[in-house]
Parts: sequence; C-alpha cells; structure tokens
Amino acid sequence: MKKYLSLLLVFGLSFSILSACSGNAPLQEPDVPAVSSELASDAALTEPESAAWPRTIADAAGHETVLEKKPERITLLHVFYLEEFLLLGTPPVACAIGNVLGQMEALDESEMFAPYLEGMEIMNLGSAREINLEAILESEPDVIVTHAAQGGVADVYDRLVQIAPVVLLDYTAPWQDQLLGCAEIVGKEAEAQKLISEIEPAVSSAKDAAVRHTDRTFALFRTDGKVFMPQGAAAYYSTFGLTKPEGFPDASGESLSLEAVAEMNPYYIVFQHNYDASVSFVNSIDSSSVWQSLDAVKNGRIYYFDENMNTFGPRAMQLAAEKLAEIYSK
Repeated sequence: MKKYLSLLLVFGLSFSILSACSGNAPLQEPDVPAVSSELASDAALTEPESAAWPRTIADAAGHETVLEKKPERITLLHVFYLEEFLLLGTPPVACAIGNVLGQMEALDESEMFAPYLEGMEIMNLGSAREINLEAILESEPDVIVTHAAQGGVADVYDRLVQIAPVVLLDYTAPWQDQLLGCAEIVGKEAEAQKLISEIEPAVSSAKDAAVRHTDRTFALFRTDGKVFMPQGAAAYYSTFGLTKPEGFPDASGESLSLEAVAEMNPYYIVFQHNYDASVSFVNSIDSSSVWQSLDAVKNGRIYYFDENMNTFGPRAMQLAAEKLAEIYSK
C-alpha cells in the first residue's frame, strides 16, 4: 500500500497550487506574500533549540496544540511544507502530493528536492485533495501538519486529532514566518533563523539584478497542453523586481492564447511547470510562425524551472533567486 515520494512528486504543490485550499482551486497557487523585514529580529520566534518540552503551539486556525515531546515522525497532508522540514533536517515520514493538471514529477528529477532526499523513503499519502485517514494512521505520526486552508481538513479535524496532534499553518504568511512556524514544531528555531539570514540576501541580490534591467519583460507560465496559463501573482513579481509584459494578468488562473502572448512579446519566457508537459507544449507550437516571431524564441530565452518551485517557500525562493540572477546576468 505504501508508495514513496522517492518514486514520484508533484508538480504541484502544480502552481498547481492550491486545490488543497478549496475543492476547485489548484493545489499550489497562493499569492506570494511580501517579505517580512522584521521577522529575523523577532525575539519571540527565536526560542533556543534546547527549549523544554512540552510546548504549546497556537496555530493559524486558532487551535492551541500541545506537543509533549519533540516530534520524530512528521506527517504532512500537503507538499507545501516538505521543503521547510527538509531544510531543517527533519524530513517527514509521509506526505500527500497532487497536481491539478495530472502530471507527476519524478522526485529524483526534481532540482528542488532531490539533493535532500537521497536514500530517504517518504510514504506517499496520495492526493492532497483527498485526505486519506487510513494512510495517515498507517504513517504513525507524532504530529500532523498542513495549512489551515486545505480543503477537507475542517471536516476531518476532530478525527485527525485522535491520531496525533495537528498544527495548521498560514500559507498566506511570508515564507520566513512559515519556516519559523515549522521550526517551532520541531525545536529548530535557530536553524530557521540561519536559513533566513542566508536566503534573504540572495533574494535581494536577484531583485537588484532584475531592477537593473526593467526593460526586460518576464512572463512566467504553466500550461494545460493547449494554452499558456499565467503563473505567479503580482506579489511574486514585486518580490523579485520583475517587469511584466503589458497585458500580463496580475493573478494566476487565466488562459492566454499564443496570439495573446505574441502580442505581449516577453523578453523572457519561463515555464515553471512539469518539465515534460512544458516541453511537449512548446514542441506542439514550435512550427507556428507566430511562436517563431517572438523575440524570446528567436534569441533562445525560453527557460524551464522546476514545477515544485511553485510553493514559493524558502527553498523555492532560494532556487528562484539563483536562477533569476543567472538569467539576468546574460
């Protein structure tokens, strides 16, 4: 019955983000929150790692959850927080995954996750859209973690807490807050602060590079194989100082035709989506004279980012900063 993430992973969290928030929304697509400038200095969130247990955590849904001891077995009901716990050196024993468009990303091909998962087995709980209580019970968790807006969680919350303590985090919070929220669960606040101090300068550096080239428009997409689907809300563009093409939507979820994209004529075109699906789509329009007329196509400025970066969590921000710095250096 157990399947392992070492075999598969999403895309999703696709920008496929958030179907876990509602029954119809994509699995991983919240607006990217603005970076919190005061977070790293918030002494209240930097409790030493040696802090005594038990500890009480007030979560985003207003629950006060008591953890009697440091959790050793973490079960995630959404892939959202996989990167946080991997970066903190406390990998989960189980995680739910899902891609609203149906593709699955092989974990060993995920630039974002593969470096942290070598030789590791993580039980696959199935789709984050369908909470599998039997599989969650089988994972024998010390704590269950997801975001407060995940669809279906409220309906089964009383049953979940019978399995293990449950912590619901706020996916709309700045990535620093979310990382610190995960760190509080496992007593890794010091590590989280260190990660924040490393990632924030990288994001700032990437933004500086983009701001020096405001004339270079940047279009971020996913695709259903037929049309372009804008990726990245306004806050994402603001965080990295990216210039949108004229007419590019402020929010995700719309569909754009090839002709509409050609009219925008972006300097850079990036697919942050399942790689095989993205390449297949590009191949399907490659012979089009409209596609070939785009400056980005003629000048080799088509890029593919790991779809798992759609979380816009700490590792996703770090990796995006590295890629954007490289792109804008050319």
